[in-house]
Amino acid sequence: MNLTNCDKTTVYDFDSLVDRFDHGSIKWENAKHIFTSDGNLDNLKFSGRPLAVSTADMDFKIAPEIVAAICETAAKFVYGYTVPTAKYFDAVISWLERRHKVMIERSWISLSPGVVAAIHYAISEFTNPDDGVIVQMPVYRPFHASVRSLRRRIVNNMLVRDGKSYKIDFDDFERKAAEPATKMFILCNPHNPVGRVWTIDELEKIASICTKHGVIVISDEIHADIVFSPYKHASYCLLPQELWKNAIICTSPSKSFNMCGLQISNIIIRDTVMRQNFVRRSYMFGFHAPNCFAAAAAIAAYNRAEDWLDQMLRYVYGNYEMVKEFIETKIPQIEVMQLQGTYLQWLNFEALGITGHERENLLRHKAGIFFESGYIFGEGGDAFERLNLAYPKSFLNELLQRLLSIN
Repeated sequence: MNLTNCDKTTVYDFDSLVDRFDHGSIKWENAKHIFTSDGNLDNLKFSGRPLAVSTADMDFKIAPEIVAAICETAAKFVYGYTVPTAKYFDAVISWLERRHKVMIERSWISLSPGVVAAIHYAISEFTNPDDGVIVQMPVYRPFHASVRSLRRRIVNNMLVRDGKSYKIDFDDFERKAAEPATKMFILCNPHNPVGRVWTIDELEKIASICTKHGVIVISDEIHADIVFSPYKHASYCLLPQELWKNAIICTSPSKSFNMCGLQISNIIIRDTVMRQNFVRRSYMFGFHAPNCFAAAAAIAAYNRAEDWLDQMLRYVYGNYEMVKEFIETKIPQIEVMQLQGTYLQWLNFEALGITGHERENLLRHKAGIFFESGYIFGEGGDAFERLNLAYPKSFLNELLQRLLSIN
């Protein structure tokens, strides 16, 4: 991450907690209603509100440059149908080149309201019912949920624990890619929830295997901008052209700039026929254009909010170091997995010797902590909890004290 000019830029506020408790936030509404049907928290075993650290959005104030762009759009008083302009595509192309050394052409970019939506479009268009789709569990739940909901078959190339990190079992991957019924692979890079940032060598192995066996690759790179030194994001777009002809690369400003609710993602497909088919399928699903605020916000994010992102990365990495030191010192039976990318911390509770559901109930009802329970990420996740680190330090300090109280 580029922090060399931070002292010459605006200093953004990441220490103030934005109160989202009664404002429709998914994670806060879920946390409130998981305990009582009427939202009354008086009879719980912990003091204060539940702490929602589950869903992957930030509880930081959005960059004021993005707010200004939204307000400017709102002041026009017409919120009609909107298509992305040349300014939007220029902003995306410039960002990918400047931030990731990726060179793409405007014609390769299609839009989607989100990466999950794009995954649904792609599975529906390029595979048939009962076809196999490779995922690497434990992994972001919508990957396997989308495969199941569209009546395709999950093929699990389970990630291998390697100390406090993970690696890919390439022998197993190739065996499964070689199966005639396997038609697609959904890659998560950086990986949610285990925090791995895949190297260019690993991507080349993946791409070579998938090209050899005719497997389409969806590369979800929504967390691409959230990577910590010395690690660097390697986009699938950096591979030789012959290795990503049948690839669909998904990027978005939503995680990087905390604008998930605006719902806009960039879907990069180099092959013309494949791209046309993808767009046609997205129309069949009812998507034609983003909402009128999304493009303006994205342009502002990519063109004017890079310093906010850099400062956020430094703040979140400080949170990771704080959480890691506290747990390793005071609750050593919980293992803090290495964080290379994303703002999502993978915590191993295996030493507690209880099931995921038992641990979930203990954390929620005794400590009021609402993690994203590891079992929802599929095989290999039952012993874990996923902690969102994108909060003010004071908030995480309270969470750590509550976590200590159940020890």
